Amino acid sequence: MRLKNKLVLSYIVLITLPLAILGLGYYYASKEIMLKLARDNVSEIVLKNNQIINERLKIIQDNSLSLMVECQLYQIFDGHGPAGGQQLLATNKKVTEILGRYFSQSADLYSAELVTQAFVYGSKNKNTYPPDHFYSSELYRAAAGGKGRIAWVPTYDYTRMHALPELAGSNIDYRYVFSAVRQINPSCVRNDVIVRANPGSEKPVLVMNFKDDVYANIFRGSIPIQGSVFLVASENGTMISHQDKTRLGTVESAAWLEELRSKGSGTAYVTVGGKRMIACFALSPVTNWLSVVLIPPGALTHDIADTILFFIMALGTPLLALSLIFAYVISARISSPVSKLLLAIKRVGGGDFNAQIKVEGRDELGHVLLKFNSMNEQVRELIHENYVVKLRERETEILALNIQLNPHFLYNTLNIINWMAVYGEKEQVSNMLISLSRMLHYTTDNRRDLMLLREDIAWLQDYIVIMANRFEHKFRVDFDIEAELLEVSVPKLFLQPLVENAIIHGFRNMESGGLITIYGQRQGDDIRFCVEDNGSGIEPERLEQLLKAESPNIGLKNVDKRIKLLYGSKHGIEIESVPEFGTRVKLVIPYPGSE
Repeated sequence: MRLKNKLVLSYIVLITLPLAILGLGYYYASKEIMLKLARDNVSEIVLKNNQIINERLKIIQDNSLSLMVECQLYQIFDGHGPAGGQQLLATNKKVTEILGRYFSQSADLYSAELVTQAFVYGSKNKNTYPPDHFYSSELYRAAAGGKGRIAWVPTYDYTRMHALPELAGSNIDYRYVFSAVRQINPSCVRNDVIVRANPGSEKPVLVMNFKDDVYANIFRGSIPIQGSVFLVASENGTMISHQDKTRLGTVESAAWLEELRSKGSGTAYVTVGGKRMIACFALSPVTNWLSVVLIPPGALTHDIADTILFFIMALGTPLLALSLIFAYVISARISSPVSKLLLAIKRVGGGDFNAQIKVEGRDELGHVLLKFNSMNEQVRELIHENYVVKLRERETEILALNIQLNPHFLYNTLNIINWMAVYGEKEQVSNMLISLSRMLHYTTDNRRDLMLLREDIAWLQDYIVIMANRFEHKFRVDFDIEAELLEVSVPKLFLQPLVENAIIHGFRNMESGGLITIYGQRQGDDIRFCVEDNGSGIEPERLEQLLKAESPNIGLKNVDKRIKLLYGSKHGIEIESVPEFGTRVKLVIPYPGSE
């Protein structure tokens, strides 16, 4: 990117970045405040709604308790109760009047019925359910289990609960109801003494039915937030009331409902249907049902986001335009001298040390141009005095290190071939002579210090063949080198001293079982080689001396020095060793094309 464009971009960043940070900070701070206020307000609404409903249900619950000591009811059901026919109808009228006296003032109660084995008293429905089926229903089990205490039964399908298949397809307004049931043991207070019904008297069951409007009428209009959902759930997840009426009576076994129930009341973040929602909830002490209002956070922050976006655009656009004008004016005064300097640097990079720049200004850039001209003159004078000489010395040193040959190796190899020839091992003699010939041809080629890795590995394999015969095959060598590295140029014969050390020193006390593993892999901008053996290892005090100048180990020092001459001091050899367990020699060189 050109300097002018960088300056323009920097001004844009300097304006937009603080503006964006301030905007985001303001947005998130406002969002948290809005969410907190909304949570607190909705939580308070849910608690108040719950209290209102609890007070209404508590009144009905207390009235049902008062019905236990209603003397008229005691007189009716003390003994065997009314017989059939006209007496049963007359009794139904009396019971209906009694129930109306206790419950007619409650607008929340849909119906109140007193159920016996013979009749359903007080029913306001034309299609009264058969009482004999009632005693096998969940309603009766809940009442009997309460033993005189009130029991709340979650929302259910009225036609299924009371086995009314003829109403299953009908559009009735009481299809889904929830009930409070209590088994009545008729009694009467006479002269401050409670008189109870005879032991053989039937205990009728009071059934009070409610529609979900008890909750829906209060919650539906009290939460003015778009997208919010209210629901009331029982202990097992049955929907008592819901924003979506099709969910009434369904069971939702959700972990988030259990989590809210365990907390009792308050606010929390929950995940419902894969969406994160704010839940404001309260647990009823009367029914033990959980009232919940779910609010999508986005509904609370949508207006804030639009306002902040408008603020950023209204303020940022003029500032950005102003910054562009300043950027172009200033960059014009800077980019011209810099362009001249870059052109001169390119000429110097191409070897033209006669490049000079015409200096027009006296500011900092003009001073830089003067210093460049002066530096260029000094470089031109020093280039022949220093650089060329040092380059020749370096090339000569690399060449001298590269062509070192061990005459003992050649002597020992020829001696082994001689004995093989004496014992008539013609094929092995031929193989060793071929390997030796290839090795000599490769090592005497001093024109290049860098060779392809595959060529160097081929030479190393010939070397291993000879050494394996020399040491009677008491070791083997495995290679694990990435295929892409085989076409990379590497220092000539750089692995041979590492392998030789492992064979000569690592396996000196071993008769068999020696293993050398040679690894090669690329890691970022480097190539990492590792020569690992399972030999006798190196003592710590000797390990510290291996790569030092006074060390007698010429091979390792040779390789380490060559690597540093070729690639710099940060590359070279590292040695790890554990006595009696083996040695690992690591060697790092840069991958071609990296810095």
